[in-house]
Amino acid sequence: MAVIDRVLIGEGLVIEDRPDGSGLDLKNVAHIDLIMGPRGSAAEDAFCRTLTDQKQGVNGLLAIAAPNMMVKPNTVMFNKVTIKDGRQATQMFGPAQRGVAMAVMDCVADGTIPLEEADDVFICVGVFIDSKADMDDRIQDWNYRATKIAIKAAVAREPKAADVVKQYKEALHPFAAKTPEAQNRRSEDKAAALAISQMQERSKHAQGALAAKTKEDAESALAVSQMQDRINTTRV
Repeated sequence: MAVIDRVLIGEGLVIEDRPDGSGLDLKNVAHIDLIMGPRGSAAEDAFCRTLTDQKQGVNGLLAIAAPNMMVKPNTVMFNKVTIKDGRQATQMFGPAQRGVAMAVMDCVADGTIPLEEADDVFICVGVFIDSKADMDDRIQDWNYRATKIAIKAAVAREPKAADVVKQYKEALHPFAAKTPEAQNRRSEDKAAALAISQMQERSKHAQGALAAKTKEDAESALAVSQMQDRINTTRV
């Protein structure tokens, strides 16, 4: 049974403090929205439209590990912030592209995306790069991490609706509007740090669920194999 047998949705956000300790690094935050699915699905249609429907300031580009080495599964990236100058274009076609590409290939290498399915899966990745982004190393690393979070959550079918219902009222958003309780920057940063911690915990949960699903699939395959052996023995 295929692991990626339908359109799957994933999301990932990575942010940390600025190097100078002045607060959250809002300039280089990475946020990924992702859809993936098998050949013949709506994900393939979206892939083709994204790659061919080029507009001024909004571009689709293939994720490549290196020139002339596009990743598998086929992956198209698109920007969520309008590109207005060469610096932004270089960030998208350089560190962001490298980060997304390496995340996809690492997910194949570690078995999240089965190697035998990789040639027939299509991925569309929405990339957020703030117009004031100023650290290429963070753009690359954080988009790598955010893409892995999104892929692993998608394949694990996480989060489940029941979990969201239980958690959504208490969950914190690092960029939510200021509340009356947030009277000073310290309390805001504390809330943002808690929100990030919650995101990291959900990411770990998704990875655990994926590992459990992989184990369950392996056990099912073994059971089928044993049953087939018994049938063959009976026939003899």
